[in-house]
Amino acid sequence: MKVIDIDGWNRKKAYLWFSKFSDPTYALSVKLDVTPLKIFLKESGGHFFDSLLYLAVRGLNAVPELRLRIKGEQIIEYDFPDPSFTVALGDGSFDICRAKWSQNAPEFLKNTRKLIEDTIASGGNKPFGDSGVDVYYVTCLPWLDFETMTNPIPDDPVFAAIPRVCWGKCQRAGERYLMPFALQVSHALVDGKPLSDAFAAVQECIDNCAELLI
Repeated sequence: MKVIDIDGWNRKKAYLWFSKFSDPTYALSVKLDVTPLKIFLKESGGHFFDSLLYLAVRGLNAVPELRLRIKGEQIIEYDFPDPSFTVALGDGSFDICRAKWSQNAPEFLKNTRKLIEDTIASGGNKPFGDSGVDVYYVTCLPWLDFETMTNPIPDDPVFAAIPRVCWGKCQRAGERYLMPFALQVSHALVDGKPLSDAFAAVQECIDNCAELLI
């Protein structure tokens, strides 16, 4: 973790400008090719959501700008933000969980699956709480092949600065499987190039899932 020197930062002007906006965020959606992951899981077993969560967070963490957060008057670059994600419950509602990030895929997958199962078993009997700022907000809409996606954004630059991730329905396109994947970020911290790099990094992790998930 390190504190960014705002006065010496090459994005100081953009940061100060977009920080004035009530909603400084913007969102983009792309189609990711998840064919390698589908093939890997068919052969090895495992949960699609858990595996993609690991790969997505690993990809996002590879881009420094996606790890920037606002905390008080400071900009912090965290080393490894955790995923804070929705869990569907049996009654049609959902709960929110924060999983501790680990670069070790088997450890992360084991702990995350237990967290999901414990949350479902409890029926989500706790109120939504503040998961901190060193997270990614993650959800999925496996029923929809969407083109665009936005999220409700609080009127608070600290929480507006947390990247929001959503993926949708995985569908066959010829011999490939494509899936919509959306990122919403604060323009106060993330410009178009690092956002593009984040999409590319996630796709690269998916392409190499057979090596990364073992």
